Amino acid sequence: VCLHFQQQQEQEPQGGSQRYPEHQQRPSRNLPKAGNMGLGRICFCCCIAPASLVAVIGAVLAGFYQKELEQFRQLDPSARWVNWIGEFSCGPGVVIERPTTVEEVQAAVRRYPSVRAAATGHSFNTFHCPQGEKGAVIDVRAFNTVQIVRRGDGYAAVAGTGIKMGQLQNEILARGLTLRVPPGNPAYTLGGCIATGCHNLGQSHAQDLLALTIVMHNGTVREVDRSDPDFSAAAVSIGRMGIILSVTMEVLPYRSLQWRAEQLDMPNTTGIIEILGEMKKRFTSRETVGNKLVFYLATGVMMMEHWIPLGRESEVEESPEPLPPYINPQPFRVGQGVLSETFSKARDVVYSLIPIPLLNKMQVPAELAFRKLHSSPMLAKVRKAMGWQHTPEGRGEASNRPSGIQYTWAGWLDEVTNLIMGLRHIEVIFPLEPRDQAEKCLDIVFAHQHLTWWRLNIRTMLSENYLMSSTYNPPDMEPVTFLRVDFVAPGSLLALPSGEESLTSKLHTGCPGWRKHWGKGLFTTSSEERWGDAPAFLEAVSRWDPEGKFRPLKTPTWLKGV
Repeated sequence: VCLHFQQQQEQEPQGGSQRYPEHQQRPSRNLPKAGNMGLGRICFCCCIAPASLVAVIGAVLAGFYQKELEQFRQLDPSARWVNWIGEFSCGPGVVIERPTTVEEVQAAVRRYPSVRAAATGHSFNTFHCPQGEKGAVIDVRAFNTVQIVRRGDGYAAVAGTGIKMGQLQNEILARGLTLRVPPGNPAYTLGGCIATGCHNLGQSHAQDLLALTIVMHNGTVREVDRSDPDFSAAAVSIGRMGIILSVTMEVLPYRSLQWRAEQLDMPNTTGIIEILGEMKKRFTSRETVGNKLVFYLATGVMMMEHWIPLGRESEVEESPEPLPPYINPQPFRVGQGVLSETFSKARDVVYSLIPIPLLNKMQVPAELAFRKLHSSPMLAKVRKAMGWQHTPEGRGEASNRPSGIQYTWAGWLDEVTNLIMGLRHIEVIFPLEPRDQAEKCLDIVFAHQHLTWWRLNIRTMLSENYLMSSTYNPPDMEPVTFLRVDFVAPGSLLALPSGEESLTSKLHTGCPGWRKHWGKGLFTTSSEERWGDAPAFLEAVSRWDPEGKFRPLKTPTWLKGV
C-alpha cells in the first residue's frame, strides 16, 4: 500500500511551470500538494505498521496465556499443579484428581502411594505437593456445600472442605449468622484454613472448630470431634491426618463491624512493643476483636486500625433473598509453559538489576495511594463500591443487614499486582514476652524493609493448644500472647542473598523460638525451625497414616515421622 502511494506521488506533476489546457481548471491553491499527500500517507503507514506489530505480539502472548490457563482448568494430561499465581509447581509426574463424590476421593486415596489435598492454591510453599513423583494432588473444590444445624442453644455450619471462605460467609450471613471473625482472605478454602491455621483479627478459625470428617490412608472415612483425644492433632494438621471432607464450625448471630484507622507518630521499636502490650490488654474474651498496627515503612507512617464489633442480634433473622455468591474464577492460575517461565526469569533479572534504595523509593507513591484508598474516611463509599476486601465496607459487614462479599475488579486488580510482581505472603510469629526479646525480633524484620511491600501488619493473638498451631503453647501453662507480623514480598527479592536467607538466618540467631504460618513462605531456608509438640503430633499421625501417604513434599525433618 505504501509503495502504491509512493508511485502515485512520483506520477503527479511537479513544479509551478506546468501548463494546463484551456478547458482544464488549474488546481486550487487551497488544496494540499500531491507530494504532501503522499508523504502523509507514508507517515500514516509507518505509524500503522508498529501498532499492528504490537497488536500481533499481544495476540500471540494472549494466546499462550490462555493456553496455559486452559491446560490447568481443563485438566490437560500435561497440566501441573500450581498455586493461584502459577508458582510452586508439583512437577510433571504428579497427577491431578478432581473427584466429585466421597467414593471418588476414597478411590483416589487408595490408588496412589502419596497423596495431598489442595484447592485454590493460596499457599507459598510446596506442602500442597505429594512427596512422591508418582503421587497425586486431590482437588477438593467440588465439595462446597453448606448446611446450618442447631447445636444446643446455638448454631453450627457443616461445610464442604472446598468451599471458599467468602462463599461460606455469604451463605451463613444470609441465615442471619456469621463466623466469629470474618475471613482474612475470601478466596481461601475452608479445609486449607483449618489445616494451616488461618486467622484474622486476633483469632484463628480453628478455635471455633467442632468436628472434622477425614478420609484416612486406607480410604476409611472417620469423624473426629472435640471429645476425641486426637482432636488437638487434627485441628491444625497440615493435612497429615488425611483428606478433609467436611468441617463443622460454630457460627454465631450476626453482628456488624465498624472500622476506622488512626495515624500515629512512628515510635522506636520499644514504643511499638509498648503499644502492642496495651492492645493485648483489650483482648478480654473470644468475643473481643483485636486491633492491629499497620506500617508503611517507605513513607515512615504508622496507623492503628480499630475494629469495633457491635452487639449480636438477639434473634436470628434470615435474609429474604440469598446473597450474591462469591465467585473467584482464578484467572491467573497459569505456570504451565514457556510464557510463565520466560516472564518469571525476566522478572528475576529486573529485580536483581534495580538497587535496593531505588526499590524503596519506588514504593513511596504506591504506599501513598494504598494508604489513602485503604484508610481515608472520605473514601468509605468508594471502598464499598469497589468491594475493597480489607475493610468491613467491602466485605458487606458494616451495616445492620449484611450484603456479603463478592469478587470485584478491586480483587482482580489485587491479583494482577500479585502476578506481575510475583508477591509472596510472609508471616513472622514470636512471643510478646519477654519484651526486650520481642524488640530484637521486630528490629530484624524492620531491617529487611526492602522485602515489605505496600504495608506491614502486626496483630496480637493468644496461644492455642493445637499441637501444630503456629501459636501453640502447652495446655498446662498460662496462655501466651504472640505477635503476628505479616507482609508481602516479591519472590525475586526473597531469592537474593539479602532476602529470605538473610532474614531467616538473623531470626535464627536473634529471635529464638520464632515461627511461621504453615501456608506462607520462608520454608526454603528455615524449615528446621521447630515449634509445637511434634512428638505428640507424630504419635497421632502414625495411627492415622502409618504408611506416610499424606506426607508433603519437602517436609521438615522434625516432622517426617513415619
